[in-house]
Amino acid sequence: MRSILSVLLVLAIAATARSAAPKTTYTLHSQRKPGQTDRVTVLLEVGGETKYVDDGKPQREKMSVVCNLDYHEKTLDVPANGDGTWRSVRDYAKAAGVVKVGGDEFKPTLRADRRLICAEAAGQTSLLFSPLGKLARAELEVIDVQANSLLLDRLLPEKPVAAGDAWKHSGELLAAMLGLDEVAKTDVQSRLKEATDTLARFEIEGKVEGAIHGVATKIEIKGKYRLDLRRKRVDWLGLLVKEDRQGSLVADGVDAVSRLQMTVYPANEPESLADAALAKLPLKSTPELTQLTYESPGGWQFDHDRRWHVYRDQHDVAVFRMLDRGALTAQCNVSSLPQRAPDKLVSLEEFQADVRKALGKNFGEFVEAGQSVDDAKHRVLRVAVEGKASDIPIRWTYYHVADEQGRQAAFTFTVEKSLLERFAAADKPLVGSLRFVEQKEKKPEKENPRL
Repeated sequence: MRSILSVLLVLAIAATARSAAPKTTYTLHSQRKPGQTDRVTVLLEVGGETKYVDDGKPQREKMSVVCNLDYHEKTLDVPANGDGTWRSVRDYAKAAGVVKVGGDEFKPTLRADRRLICAEAAGQTSLLFSPLGKLARAELEVIDVQANSLLLDRLLPEKPVAAGDAWKHSGELLAAMLGLDEVAKTDVQSRLKEATDTLARFEIEGKVEGAIHGVATKIEIKGKYRLDLRRKRVDWLGLLVKEDRQGSLVADGVDAVSRLQMTVYPANEPESLADAALAKLPLKSTPELTQLTYESPGGWQFDHDRRWHVYRDQHDVAVFRMLDRGALTAQCNVSSLPQRAPDKLVSLEEFQADVRKALGKNFGEFVEAGQSVDDAKHRVLRVAVEGKASDIPIRWTYYHVADEQGRQAAFTFTVEKSLLERFAAADKPLVGSLRFVEQKEKKPEKENPRL
């Protein structure tokens, strides 16, 4: 009996010792370095519905998106403490999407002369721009997908972890990865599932509540990713994103599920990303480089900062809305006008009379009126008016712009007087960048219940 008890006691002590043995921990830091070049491929598939209100009634339309990206990415800067600015430059071999909303289909792509793209990420923002020239918003949207490859290594744990251990991700990182303006609340965390001699595998899951374009959005994410332990780089990510976003002043709401797969593997540096090829290019963002360009089939184009969003887009008229930190700050209507003989253009006095008539009972007084010639030799009439609309004090600024051939365009900027300081003369650089171009062939316009 004593011998049996002794054996049991020894076994119990051994089991206790085994259970008390420390877990194997792993330091899973990235070794991403400036000068490294990777090949990145992305497949994004989105399915769901857009949400909007028509005549006071909620409406929904089926929508889908398929986006394929394939690019080389050369790392330029990796901050030592992770809190600085991450920077890279990319050469896109492919950047194309197919967007279907209701009965409409769009196929945004990246122009060949814009395929070189710089990426920057700092704090809760990520930024893409081309050092070769300004992007159109459709070009930006086709490459600015969730889970920017510049951010992947920031998913790794800051401290050593064992299999089964979890760590939370900051709201800043999630805002940058999901393209949000801000994150109010999140419980998203990653967990180390296993580590072998060559790979560490992780799972990521949780919810995010935040805002984009000034409206609330709720997001649920679930996914997996892995770290190549030989290179110490995240080389694969699979992500499922469910989003319920309210409609904003510049875009419809969405109720959709996104599926994204991204692969990252080492590659030889292409000639386009060699130091010699990049030496004379501006690889750091500036306000001018990050501007977008808009071209109307009506025969004109201009540049604008990213606060301006197209709200309506028809052949002869475009309506832009300016969102500053999520708040509607201004609206701009741009119209094509028939070409006239240069000596038959409207005079400043006639233009003022037209403005007074257009405003009707909302007219208060003229506060500015003038005529000038800009750098492109356009004749520019500018008239500013103060008045009221629905008892709200408003500043309207009207422009009439014509070139030496008599091609014409008109701008109307509408700003509440209380927002003039925030608006800060944002009309002038937009109008100053106007260029007249050859008109594109007019396509039949489809009915859109939201316009």
